[in-house]
Amino acid sequence: MLRKLILATFITLLLVGSASAATLYAGSTAKYKTIQSAVNAANNGDTIQVASGTYNEYVSVSGKFVSIYGTSYPKVNGFKVTQGGAFINGFSIQKNGIDFQGAGSNNTIRNNYFYNCGVDITGLTCSENTIMNNQITNGTVTLCETWDNVVKGNKITKARIGLHLYEGATCTSITGNTFSYCDIGVQLPAVPPGMIGNTYIGNKVNIKIADY
Repeated sequence: MLRKLILATFITLLLVGSASAATLYAGSTAKYKTIQSAVNAANNGDTIQVASGTYNEYVSVSGKFVSIYGTSYPKVNGFKVTQGGAFINGFSIQKNGIDFQGAGSNNTIRNNYFYNCGVDITGLTCSENTIMNNQITNGTVTLCETWDNVVKGNKITKARIGLHLYEGATCTSITGNTFSYCDIGVQLPAVPPGMIGNTYIGNKVNIKIADY
């Protein structure tokens, strides 16, 4: 009896360990017609694959970590993430941008196009994020009270401030970005050691050290 119990427990552990995160699909011909409905149905660690198209949504993610991938840069108003986290890749973001407020750490914003909006990350709990290979027109990457972020390979143009760090925000790396035709390319309290290899084109001020 004991041997059977041990074997049953071992098999159960194997089944639990082999369980994998699910992939949910959103789009006009998919099970979930909106991105928000897919996010609501997702469990922690799931992936959401979004078909091309236009989604008039400001998607809210809370209490779970999800990976959200766009196919052929679907248009969306934006994403707001609280008390959870997200990997957001491959969207054309038209209005609200991507806003992390008090979310968990290690989020990624990658390979997106932003128009008249940008990225806003606030809160110590929401640290160690990666903002990489995005193209932002007339929008700002704003980091406030968030530590050890990576800002890499982005192209930011025609912004009032391209990258803005304040109230204790830090980056381990600000590298390979292009800031062009901004009023201020980068504004921050001090230049960190990892701020190298960036390109500045036609800005009124490339780097401004602000005494907050």
